[in-house]
Amino acid sequence: MEKMAICSSPLKDPENDSPFRSQDLLKNPSMELCRFTDPEIDQIHHCFPEGTIFKAFDSSMKSDCKSDTWVSFPAAPFQIGFPYPFPAFTQSFFTLTGLCYIQAMPMLWRVLYTLDQIINNEGIDLGLTELNHLYNLVSHGFRFLFKAKLQHPHPLLKVTKNDTNWGNQLFFVRRDSIPNGNHLPKKWNLKAVSLTTLMDRPATTESLAAFWALDSTVRTYHPKIKDSEEASSTSYNMSIKYPHMYANI
Repeated sequence: MEKMAICSSPLKDPENDSPFRSQDLLKNPSMELCRFTDPEIDQIHHCFPEGTIFKAFDSSMKSDCKSDTWVSFPAAPFQIGFPYPFPAFTQSFFTLTGLCYIQAMPMLWRVLYTLDQIINNEGIDLGLTELNHLYNLVSHGFRFLFKAKLQHPHPLLKVTKNDTNWGNQLFFVRRDSIPNGNHLPKKWNLKAVSLTTLMDRPATTESLAAFWALDSTVRTYHPKIKDSEEASSTSYNMSIKYPHMYANI
């Protein structure tokens, strides 16, 4: 019987490792080689359910790799406080759009995280129709982020930052070791993605009014852990300065 990795260094499982194939989507793939090491995965493993199997660090992995066995995750959402499985509101966004998690830029994760916090803490019934009234979903290559609607002030504050090194802060998890893993996309969604086709709900007007009535401090991004940019920059620099700390396991 296979032993499941629980909390220590990621378990290497070559027998279940289907070949990784690049989708050739990256303009500068050498800049997006994986730099998220086993010790760094140890720091966020608690965000996943017990029994999750992580693939051991491999510096040759890229964010557009696809596999039948493994699924790629960006480090950004877990560095700001997200758990997996993601909350219902956040997961509904990915289910509707068909985007891979790795296609979401850090700003998009900050918006979803802050809205999830507002839903939980303020009791406002926000859904994707309300999100469509607040932001446009725009593409940046094959990655995506939100852009505030021009007719409104910024819905959420401090969600826009100059992120660095986030593209190579990624890791892989075995699909059959996580909830819904076998149903997650295997390839990046290259089709046009939009929320504009969503119809308003009966509660949309009321929910938006309640949202805009919130104090600006409530509509401000407050990460639980630390900002993804800081984490990315720190981990990248540490992996270069102290390579012995990040040996392949």
